[in-house]
Amino acid sequence: MVDVVSTVSGIQSQASSASASLSANFDTFLNLLTAQLQNQDPLEPVDSSEFTNQLVQFSGVEQQIQTNQNMAQLIQLTNNSTVAGLSGYLGQIVEIDSLVGELGADGIEWRYDMPEGVKGAKVSIQDQRGNIVYSQELSTTEGTASFEWNGETTSGDVREDGFYQMIIQATDSSGEAVNVPVRVRAEVSGVDLTTDQTAISTTAGAFYFDQVLRLAAAS
Repeated sequence: MVDVVSTVSGIQSQASSASASLSANFDTFLNLLTAQLQNQDPLEPVDSSEFTNQLVQFSGVEQQIQTNQNMAQLIQLTNNSTVAGLSGYLGQIVEIDSLVGELGADGIEWRYDMPEGVKGAKVSIQDQRGNIVYSQELSTTEGTASFEWNGETTSGDVREDGFYQMIIQATDSSGEAVNVPVRVRAEVSGVDLTTDQTAISTTAGAFYFDQVLRLAAAS
């Protein structure tokens, strides 16, 4: 992932360095031009068209450096505006488009939408190695519901912190599989702009901002 802050600093540093280099080169050019004009043969004056071309080139480079400096300032202003806008998310509850959450002291909460016509449903929790560590039957009542897992396995052991995925297997009256939409529900604790995409830190891990499906005030 690209570090946006470092990118802005890099652009500003490169522009500053290039500007200093251009200034030194331009001063050298003017000194050489002055010396050449002072020592030219009056009967065979030097063609001024080459001097004009070089002045145009210097002007073009200077404009490009200024454009880079303006771009760095624009990126910085955009980042500041984004931080100000996203600060309202701090402490709020979000629903994230993800099956995976990070188990911490508060456990993991998922929300799911049970469709109409489901006759049987089972929820399973899978660890990072693909092992099913917990499972139970779910109510097939149509509508939105929550499922909270505190890390306790089916056998009664307590799992270590890490990432876990929720899987719901649901079937209709004919035994056909039914899709049940699932998302992670968590509280926002921070906003991160140092990645290639804006990310938020939550009690269930870090997610990209474009994964946010819903926002609600913390109860």
